[in-house]
Amino acid sequence: MRFPSVFLGATALLGLAACAGRPVAPTADPSSSVRMAPPEADAPPDARDALPAGFADAFAATDSRARTIAYWYQCVSTIARLRAGGTFGPAAAAPRLIYCERTADGIPIGGVYDVDATARTVRRFTTVRLDGTRPRFTGAIDTARVAWEAKLVMDVTKAISPAWSKAGHPFSVVPVPVAGGPLEGWVIPRATKARHLVTGGEVGFTRNDDGSVRRTVDHTVTWTQVPLPASGVITLRSAERSVPAIPDLVTARFYAELGREVTVSTTTMTSSLVAGLDPATGARIVWRHTPRTPPAPAR
Repeated sequence: MRFPSVFLGATALLGLAACAGRPVAPTADPSSSVRMAPPEADAPPDARDALPAGFADAFAATDSRARTIAYWYQCVSTIARLRAGGTFGPAAAAPRLIYCERTADGIPIGGVYDVDATARTVRRFTTVRLDGTRPRFTGAIDTARVAWEAKLVMDVTKAISPAWSKAGHPFSVVPVPVAGGPLEGWVIPRATKARHLVTGGEVGFTRNDDGSVRRTVDHTVTWTQVPLPASGVITLRSAERSVPAIPDLVTARFYAELGREVTVSTTTMTSSLVAGLDPATGARIVWRHTPRTPPAPAR
């Protein structure tokens, strides 16, 4: 899912529990779709000044992760189609791991690869640009980092699968690089029914010094599945008090890229994706935040 904190990459495992359950929602093409504005363009200065203290920074941090994950969904679907179509050789023999990256200079790329049993060595790594005619990407990629991401996805999948499988909740595990911080692994819930979406429910992981994974966020109790409106505005009601959950912003950005109007509401704030222009990135959609009026006290 790069953006102000550069998206270094993400790994998907075809056919494994990292993408367990139903297929992801219809996808936009990452060659043109991931053009979101950076956090500082979320709202004009006067609007940001009117927001509660700390809200803008907290929202920007959550939205940065959401953009990484939204890009991951778009890219993985594109690479899966290319793999099935023979871009990386006969589909039956092609590597099964998918890699996605938006380079520091903004080039969307993706590819396929294998790793050894310990997820330390990357093999048969092939990438293409996701703009234009899908030419081969010949730039340098840190394969040690690619293997590290694959290992995190595998470890988080192993940690989360028993409980989520028992609950019947499909999910994706997405590695999210954070500028100045450790690699994170986010468990993003997926709908169990067609034409539905899930709000909340995410779980965040990072890695301990001893190599084990550590749960840093657990919002499984907020997992809520709701119908996806066939047309009109998509209104997402987040279970959070202030800043929406990461899956809520992922869904908002995903469907906004498909041309839908989307609003996300928490207890204290309504956030909408609206037309706007960030001159630094060319993004044509930004967030507009409106504090919600608290209900009048009961008499």
